Amino acid sequence: MKILAIGDFHGKFPKKLEREAKKADLVLSIGDFGGSKKLLKIVFKHLHKGWWKVVEKKKAREYILEDYNSGKKVIRALNKIGVPVYTIHGNWDFEGRKKERTGGVKVVNYSHLMKKMKNMNFLRKRIVNIKGMIVYAFGGYVIPDVALTKKGGHNKIKIKRFKKEYAKSKKQLFNKPGKNIDILLAHYPPYGYFDVVKYKGENPRNGQHVGFKPYTQYIKKYKPKLFICGHMHEYQGKAKLGNTIIVSTGPAEEGKAAIIEFDERKKKVGKIRFVK
Repeated sequence: MKILAIGDFHGKFPKKLEREAKKADLVLSIGDFGGSKKLLKIVFKHLHKGWWKVVEKKKAREYILEDYNSGKKVIRALNKIGVPVYTIHGNWDFEGRKKERTGGVKVVNYSHLMKKMKNMNFLRKRIVNIKGMIVYAFGGYVIPDVALTKKGGHNKIKIKRFKKEYAKSKKQLFNKPGKNIDILLAHYPPYGYFDVVKYKGENPRNGQHVGFKPYTQYIKKYKPKLFICGHMHEYQGKAKLGNTIIVSTGPAEEGKAAIIEFDERKKKVGKIRFVK
């Protein structure tokens, strides 16, 4: 089985990645379809506040719609390729429509748009059999461990709320039977792997680990054959934790992805090639 592992499009789907997708048996996407550089800078600048409270409403709407529509274009382009695409949502996607993401602008969830598309398959925190491979799809925003401490830049009230959300995500992750999982598909990296922020001056979390520790714990306990992630644009590569191979796809907006050969009969990860 030839898999194109891809994500972090942020409004861009380079032609060379389209060509690679057409040659694959299927595409596994870790989400983050839309993108607006203007909005991203504002969000980083006001990471610990409500950005929509400091931006004029008209401008906020403009940035959100630019972001949202760029993601729609990527999703439509993926659907047109003609290869089955299985995707989770990332932290930046329009899913759940929280005010932190939409700024109050009403939009249709990307997952609803995909329901009308032939080749797009949205997976929400569930285990599925994809052409003989058992895939645990666990997407969306998760609370990084650093956010649970004062080092994360939050007050006691927020830390308390984050701890509840963190516990909920961890419970959801471990609620599913973990034996015999071939691929764990996530957006965020596991704690300690491809997760140190390296954006000096742009991101207030520069130098911090922002991986999700329950992913690391899950890998150690259940030993999936493969863990696919992204989120961190600084990284592209593979690592090993026990018998599990961890692949960070690299950002598609920069023309990066991973091509993974997987033997669905022998349940083994084969050759991995990175598109740079």
